[in-house]
Amino acid sequence: MIDPTADPFIVGLQITITGVSIVFIVLAIVAMALGALSASQRLFQSKTVAPPTSVPATSTSQPATADHLDPQLVAVLTAAAVATLHKPVRVLRVRYYRQPSTMWTRLGRVSIMASHQLRR
Repeated sequence: MIDPTADPFIVGLQITITGVSIVFIVLAIVAMALGALSASQRLFQSKTVAPPTSVPATSTSQPATADHLDPQLVAVLTAAAVATLHKPVRVLRVRYYRQPSTMWTRLGRVSIMASHQLRR
């Protein structure tokens, strides 16, 4: 119970310290609960097998360049195209797909978010 004769500054300070302490205690409990959930998820994830880092000695193929394509790569691409299209296919050119720049992705997201701004 609050003493009516007490200094209002001291009473306000006590209430502030009590409120801030409760908030930090609750935040610490939430952080521990989220940490426990994260740790429990890692327990149930399957282990991934790392791919071999060394290249087999029997492979004599050279990396694909603009002038020379690996014949095995062309054969695999042709087989995939035939299986997909169900027609005879001839691979004439191979172009490598590169991921778009992250800056363009960010710019697109910003423009989308800007177009959805609420009117004031």
